[in-house]
Amino acid sequence: MPVETLLSPPWWRVAIALIVVPLIASFAYALYSPLYQGLPDMTERVIRTTQAVALIGAYPPTAVLGIPLLFYFRRRVWPSLANCAMVGAFVATFPWMCLVAFFGSDEAYTGDHITYQNGMMTWWGLLETLKFLAVTAVFGFAAGGLFWLMAAAGVKRQPVSETVPSKVFE
Repeated sequence: MPVETLLSPPWWRVAIALIVVPLIASFAYALYSPLYQGLPDMTERVIRTTQAVALIGAYPPTAVLGIPLLFYFRRRVWPSLANCAMVGAFVATFPWMCLVAFFGSDEAYTGDHITYQNGMMTWWGLLETLKFLAVTAVFGFAAGGLFWLMAAAGVKRQPVSETVPSKVFE
């Protein structure tokens, strides 16, 4: 029986996906939730939100978490749609989970509800945080799917003959 080896996608496709996918995900989030920043025009609000989300919430996690995970999983896990989507959700959500876990304010409000009081998160703050993390995970899940579509779609498993050693762990 032939042994299957895991081939990684071509590097040029991966590089293009690492550049384009965070920008598209930032634009999608900007359409979903544009910042106000005192700008009257909706187009300007979406453009500025895209810039802010890309520079703060998309490219740094991609560089710090996404690229090392790409190198780690490169020959260990098949680059399927589900795997790429789950890694995308993790890369998008993990930095925000760390910020919520380790940093908080003394007092904060959302509308008429107290989210932080005396340095502790309230139940309402927990609900708001979970809602934000769920939305972030959904956008990361979609970005991971888009990454798979751009970088790994069409990469096939190739059988290797018994005499040729497998290059799985190189």
